Amino acid sequence: MSSEADPQRLAATAGPRGHRPTAQGRRQLTMATDLTASPERIRGFLWATEFLVVTNFLQAEPHAHGALQLSVGLEGAPRAKLDGEWRQVAGLIVNTGAEHGFECAGALTAIGWVESESPAGRFLRGSLLRDRDWVSLDEATTEALRASLAGVFDADCDTAHRRWRSALEVLGARALTEDAHDPRIRAVLDHLRAVPTPPPTVEDLCRISHLSESRLQHVFREQVGVPIRRYLLWHRYMVAMRHLSAGASATDAAHAAGFADSAHFTRTARTVNGFTPTKMPFREWLTSCP
Repeated sequence: MSSEADPQRLAATAGPRGHRPTAQGRRQLTMATDLTASPERIRGFLWATEFLVVTNFLQAEPHAHGALQLSVGLEGAPRAKLDGEWRQVAGLIVNTGAEHGFECAGALTAIGWVESESPAGRFLRGSLLRDRDWVSLDEATTEALRASLAGVFDADCDTAHRRWRSALEVLGARALTEDAHDPRIRAVLDHLRAVPTPPPTVEDLCRISHLSESRLQHVFREQVGVPIRRYLLWHRYMVAMRHLSAGASATDAAHAAGFADSAHFTRTARTVNGFTPTKMPFREWLTSCP
């Protein structure tokens, strides 16, 4: 299949090295039930605006987050809870703010999250999702995605990123440049991408953008596609994950990301990703990439 796909044809339905987790980690990052066929595997890559995990045992309770999610079953097909119904779906895109559950069910799956305001995120929202909560991808597209992501589990940062970008190109997101935002929103996004520690508050961003809080909320949602407070929550979560990947304790990572304590971070993780990450040995499986 050509990497420059027709968005109309993609949707089938609308609406360090890999680590074997400890028993404690498995309790925190809930396992799917059908794992008898293969050992548990997990590997992750964290970039500035994207987060990719390759695993066969992740199970997430129903949740909604401030980023787009693309999942591809590399070996088998995972299951997703969409519109209240569990279904097996090998290729899936989930919109920001859309509630869904997810379980790998023993299938090695690449799960990527993309900031909605990034060029790839804006393309996926505008050309594929088109205001829908989710889109399952047809068989040909899913197979092309598998080919693009082949070997990503054992890849280094640069190779993993090339394969991930190749997968996005399969969906048509190629040679993208930053869309023109309102300069005030661009100033906000540029500030957030600098990954300040701790991350700024809405009040800080009002000063940066020279907008009132109500006006900033309106313009940000109009241009970025997600409420600013939800976006900030996702951003803080990503900052905390970056600190965890460097070996920080859950408490130190939580404070660095602007959370009150590790319990606050844990509650946020359940909200934005449906699982509890604080006991997982992130330094062993999650790589923070340049």
